Amino acid sequence: MNSIRQRLLLWLIVGMLISTGIAGLSMYLLAQDEANELFDYQIKQIALSLPGSSQLPVVTADDEDPEEDNVIQVWDAQGKPLFVSYPSRALPRYVATGLHTVNYRQQPWRLYNTQRRGQFIQVAQPMTVREELAAALALRMLMPFFVLIPLLAGLIWWSVGRSLRPMQDVTTALATRHADAMQPLDETDLPQEIKPMVIALNQLLMRLDQAMQSQRAFVADAAHELRSPLTALKLQLQLTERTSGDEQRTIAFTKLNQRVDRSIHLVQQLLTLARSEPRLEQAQFTDVDLSALAYEVAQDFMPLAEAHQTELRLELQPDVRVSGQQVDLRTLISNLVDNAIRYSSDGSQVRLCVARETGHAVLQVIDNGSGIPADERERVFDRFYRREGTEVIGSGLGLAIVRNIAAVHHADLELSDNSSGSGLVVTVIFPL
Repeated sequence: MNSIRQRLLLWLIVGMLISTGIAGLSMYLLAQDEANELFDYQIKQIALSLPGSSQLPVVTADDEDPEEDNVIQVWDAQGKPLFVSYPSRALPRYVATGLHTVNYRQQPWRLYNTQRRGQFIQVAQPMTVREELAAALALRMLMPFFVLIPLLAGLIWWSVGRSLRPMQDVTTALATRHADAMQPLDETDLPQEIKPMVIALNQLLMRLDQAMQSQRAFVADAAHELRSPLTALKLQLQLTERTSGDEQRTIAFTKLNQRVDRSIHLVQQLLTLARSEPRLEQAQFTDVDLSALAYEVAQDFMPLAEAHQTELRLELQPDVRVSGQQVDLRTLISNLVDNAIRYSSDGSQVRLCVARETGHAVLQVIDNGSGIPADERERVFDRFYRREGTEVIGSGLGLAIVRNIAAVHHADLELSDNSSGSGLVVTVIFPL
């Protein structure tokens, strides 16, 4: 049963039935107490109101045998029966005086015994009379409840449906929306129980809208950036087809391979950027040894550093651990080291440092290149942004990828000047 209305109706009706049962039992017990007091007084008065022995017949015949009537018995001082109202139901003589309860023929009886004018009088009444009376009184008092239960069930069904109507309105508003409609739902005049859910939905819609806008911007930028290298690649292919001599054909193929490599690099960077975009859901993090990871990346870039005659120097504190995704952190370090080597002049030095500070792990890549002016340090994180006059072939996506990965790992990213001379210092501060 997944319906809130049905659940509420079921539990409320069950609660009403249990409450009615408890009320009926309480009424029965109260009515029984009242009946006991009333009938005890009645049999006592019957015993006290009997006439003397001269007016009593010795024995009476049973004309009728009603179960509800009292059994009256009278004995003289010697124990001789003087009177019995119903001989077929005569009880033995009980010596104890006053009110008491006995069992006779597997039936409880209420007795009152007394002695008056040399006579022993006993009035007996079956307890079933009192129980039946108490049950009848309790049932009469409960009859209005049994009539009201169906009416209350209908009222509950209607009121619950009316109370849940705002939820149905929210469901309808979401079901009839277009896939691109990300405007927030109306939060006015909502019940207190539904409003938090609508607020959470609006926050989710806002995040989805931001993600979709970012995705659309990424697709537009990617299409724009891919158009130029693909056009150049096609032109270079046409020029290669027109070459006649072997030497010209070799030069044309070399340029063609360079343009293909540039296109492949751009596509790889685009895919990496798309994967590094901050996600709506937090990715599963693991314990990563940042020092060991930085060492592995440095070994991968040793051939590139040697090709540029650049010294790749490592300053790594051992066992500096952070929480994150190892693949993404490898991409972050790789992009920083690759940029530092490519944008530094031949014969320079690139330092890769990992250290542990109070509550943080610090990763630094320091180069001796031309650096980045302070007024451009925010723009270099934009997609496809390349500084004017840059001769190094690139896609303008490396630092954008670094920024995205740092954001996913809740790390701070800073750019600063190299204090020992020209160059750039990229600092990434991770929480331990």
